[in-house]
This record gives sequence, structure tokens and C-alpha cells, in this order.
Amino acid sequence: MTEREPIRVSEMTLHDFRNYESETIHPAPGVNLICGENAQGKTNCLEAISLLSTGRLLRGSKDSLAIRHGATQARVSATLNPMGSALAVQLALGSRKKVLVNSVSLPRASDVIGRLPTICFSSQDLGIATGEPSERRHFLDTELAQIYPAYLRHLTIYRRALEQRNALLKQAQEGSFYPEAFEAWEDQMVEHGTEIRRIRQDWITWLNPVAQSAHQRLAPGEGFLLTYEPREQDLALALSSRREDLARGTTTCGPHRDELLIEVGGKAVRTFGSQGQQRTSVISLKLAVLESAREVFGFPPVLLLDDVFSDLDQNRRSALVSAALNEGGQVFLTCTEPGQVGGELLRSSTIFLVQSGRMGHHEATL
Repeated sequence: MTEREPIRVSEMTLHDFRNYESETIHPAPGVNLICGENAQGKTNCLEAISLLSTGRLLRGSKDSLAIRHGATQARVSATLNPMGSALAVQLALGSRKKVLVNSVSLPRASDVIGRLPTICFSSQDLGIATGEPSERRHFLDTELAQIYPAYLRHLTIYRRALEQRNALLKQAQEGSFYPEAFEAWEDQMVEHGTEIRRIRQDWITWLNPVAQSAHQRLAPGEGFLLTYEPREQDLALALSSRREDLARGTTTCGPHRDELLIEVGGKAVRTFGSQGQQRTSVISLKLAVLESAREVFGFPPVLLLDDVFSDLDQNRRSALVSAALNEGGQVFLTCTEPGQVGGELLRSSTIFLVQSGRMGHHEATL
């Protein structure tokens, strides 16, 4: 794809969001360092960008928890260049979140996905390597929904059908079982579940050698392998049998139960990997996702790096710093003090100082 000018945040305002009462910043198009002590609001700033990107909070918490204590609603808004479009997300107690583009409300919060592509790396992402299969499926769904709009459509329809089928299974346990009631929902699950699996598998096939290359730079000599593992081969047959699902009252087959296996040195990193191997595997995966997004969009997405310097050794830090500098897109990186990032990155950065939900308006470029 022909290279295009990256989409970037040129202005962002936080109003009653987390610990910010009212704050406006003007980020640089390159690297932005957001510095301050812990619990001052650094991650909250990154979370605001992620909310504008995905319609969801970075930490998976309830929307109401992002509203500043004592307030009834919160608003995050931004101007995106080079288009000059205005993007906003409003959260309010007792009502659904609202997403607006150029002051026009979108039908669904998920419709915002793809307007401000981002790739995020934080310590929580280590759960991709160490956590349950649901965390790896969440990783797949989050990244693919941004990169491929068709994937989000398939996922939305599949989840709705899954919810309806599970409701019918609960009713069946209470004595109301009508086989024909299942068929329409199962047909949708087969159609869209098959497409979800196809897109996931194709993406992992593309991602694998790119992640292997990144992993080789970080940990020479250690093999790296991604494998997508469907729970069953024939989704239509598994859904139509229903016996196990009726006994359990929930749907036990389908892409919502599949696994992404990450191996280092021929062994599952979740079970057998050291902490260093687990961190390296996640960084390699994220660097590959960054490359995938750039390939599809024709420009690098906004890169969000949350407190990575306190968690990583020098080798792994250098890999992320190189990505931040070489990709050429906008970067937001949090740290406790500017000196943590090293001279090369510091010289290329615009620095914001955060204290108690206030962000320094002076931008010191070193």
C-alpha cells in the first residue's frame, strides 16, 4: 500500500475524566513523553486516547469509574490531523456512552473503531502470554477490529447470536426446549464464526514470521511460534448436536472458545516460559502487530507505551525505542522521569509533566 500521512492527535481535551478536571494538551506529531510520579494521571492520558480509538477503557473497567469523583459525566475530545476532524466520547452516570464525529453522534460506540488507529503496550499486556485463553482472544479481537472493519462486523453479529443461543439454553434447562428456535441463531454463528476464524488464521499466518523476526532480534537463538487452535473443526456439527451445551447451559464451541498458542523454544510460553521469555514474546507480538497495521493502513498507527521502562531490561527497551523512533508515527510514552528514556529518544521528544491531574502546558523539547 502507498504510504499515507499518519493520523495523529493535534489537540486533546479531558473533562472530568479520571483525575482530570479540565485539561487541554497539544501533542507533537512525533514522540510525546508524559512524565510524572505514580498516581498523577499519566496512564489516564493514554487511556483517553485509547478510548477515542476503540470506544473502550484501557483497563477494562466500567465506564462510570472513569468519571471524576463528584462529577456526573466525563468527556474526552480530540482534533485529528491531517483531516481536521473532531472526535469525542462522552460518559455519563446512568446512561450509555456516546461517540461523536464532527458533533454527529454515531449509532454505536464501536463505530469509532478505525478512525484513530492505535497500538498499545503496557504491563497488563503480559497477560497475553501468562493469562487464560480469553486474554489472547481479547487481543485478537481488539487488534483485528481496528485493522479489518469486516472483522468487527462478523464479531458483532456472532456475539449477538451467541448471546441469544445462550439465553435459549438457559430456558431449555428450565423446561422450555424448542429445537427450531435455535436454528436461526446457529446459522448466524456458523456463517460469521467461520469468517472470524478465517480472518484470525490468515492474520496469524502473516504475523508469525514478522513476530519471529522481532523475537530473533530480542532473543537470538530462541525459536518463536504462533499457532491458532480452533476448539473444533466442524462448527455447524458441534452447534447442532447441543447435548453438552444443554447440560451446561452455555455454548461450549465456537471461536469464542478458541486458543492462540504462543511457543518459545518449542514449549508453551504460558506454562514453561520464564518471565523474561514471556515479556519478550509479548513485545515481539506487539511489534509485529505494529507492522501489520502499517501494512494495511499505509501509515503507522499511534503508539501508546505505558510505563514500559520500569518493567523491561535495556535490550527490550531498546527494541521499543527503535520502533518508536523508526516507525515515524505519533507516540505517547509514559515514564516517571525523562532521564529514563535515554538520550536518543529524549532529543526527539516533546515532554509533558503531569502532577495531580494537571499537565504542564510548556513543552520542553530536548
